Amino acid sequence: MLTRIWNRLRSVVAPALLLFAVNACGDASYGAFDSTLGATPGGAQDIGKARAVINGGGIPTAEDFTPEGLYSEHDLVIANAPPCGKTLCVNTAAGLEFGIDDEKRDIFVQLGMQSSISATEFKRKPLNLGIVIDTSGSMSGLLDELKAALRTLVDNLRPDDRVAIIEFASSANTIISSTLVSDKDELHSAIDDLATGGSTSLEEGMMLGYGEIDDFVDPKTLSRLMVFTDAMPNVGATDVGSFQSMVKAAAAHDIGFTFFGFGASFDAAFVDQISHLRGGNYRFVGPKDVKQIFEEELDFLVTPLAYDLRVSTKAAEGTALATVYGVPGAEDHVNGALIDVTTVFLSKRKGGIVLRFDGTNVESLTNGSMYDIGSVDLSYETPEGVVEMDTLPMTLPFVTPPLATEALYPNASMKRTVAVTNQYLVMKTVCEAYHTGSFDPTDAMARLDKVIAALTDADSTLNDPNLKREIALLQKLKSNLGLSGGAP
Repeated sequence: MLTRIWNRLRSVVAPALLLFAVNACGDASYGAFDSTLGATPGGAQDIGKARAVINGGGIPTAEDFTPEGLYSEHDLVIANAPPCGKTLCVNTAAGLEFGIDDEKRDIFVQLGMQSSISATEFKRKPLNLGIVIDTSGSMSGLLDELKAALRTLVDNLRPDDRVAIIEFASSANTIISSTLVSDKDELHSAIDDLATGGSTSLEEGMMLGYGEIDDFVDPKTLSRLMVFTDAMPNVGATDVGSFQSMVKAAAAHDIGFTFFGFGASFDAAFVDQISHLRGGNYRFVGPKDVKQIFEEELDFLVTPLAYDLRVSTKAAEGTALATVYGVPGAEDHVNGALIDVTTVFLSKRKGGIVLRFDGTNVESLTNGSMYDIGSVDLSYETPEGVVEMDTLPMTLPFVTPPLATEALYPNASMKRTVAVTNQYLVMKTVCEAYHTGSFDPTDAMARLDKVIAALTDADSTLNDPNLKREIALLQKLKSNLGLSGGAP
């Protein structure tokens, strides 16, 4: 039966197309639990597509990865942050460093996120899921990975969870209508019977999934559409705008969504334009990612912590906001403009947003033994509808003012955040140059060596396995580019 959400979607998608997803004190490494959980913005939760391309010997495009995806894979602790007593707390830290993209010394300010929710006591709400599975021909070589992910997901559902299973290829079909998870053998059997072939009617699959979810939306549960796909629709709606309208209409009915991407052909850019909307996120699923995603992180991926986090900066005289990293579409924001994060999710890692301010006249910001960069106004709405507001200072302390050629950090944690930001900037610069025919091996070598050195420097203090992984990734990228010193 076509339910309320289907009717709502029909009004926003063209009729011709209706054929048819925190900070604690001290430093910490990736994956480590503190006494309280962290938080991370929605949208991309990794740069898995780029990692898969690089590890496979290729060069990713700049559209295959985002700063927010890279940040979400790291535990970006702000050292010595005060204890959090609210659903979501945001703190600031700053560093003075040269951007490896343009060699300008700028001020990098991190907005770090934490929660008061206990890591040991947290229990998610029951789920109301619509699992939508791409079984088109383009998924044929990925069927084993797809089934492994789905089996692990089912194994980690609870008896009080509700689930429907829909498959789509040239058309869509409901395999199991929404039901409580009382018989996992039946769900496993349905997964085992999946076979691939045909075109990709993503729109129809999502519509059926939303229809199954809609009858059971309840404030006591978490309603969410999960789509397992390579994101290459070619039947029905294929444009981003149609899917954006669809998920916006569902979000108004308290239904979130998570995309799980598969394969080297996964269209990360397509999904990224959808997943930053309210209630959305996405993960790339490689063969080695299944346990981490569906056993260790599932409960966080489905739990929104806050909505409509709005940030506005007030820069001190002598500087100005130049760039924002970690919020889709916000890199070109100017000073004072509103930065809008539609959803913040609970996380075992401490996520963040990075603001880059002009550091040309940093001396003019001197206020005693610190640089006074300005302030940040922010507000957000809790899932219960309570609006929280705060104003945060942005400062960078020093003992002795640095020379014009020197960087300045309050601690190794901030050094890590800036090093990871520079990693994104270097990867973007080098990969864009490679794919546009303007690649300069000497320039690429110099940039990659600089960021590898920065990551190594941060890791020398933090001993962070995730920084070691980034160093290995960049060494592999060097090798793929034919540069000396790269790892095969």
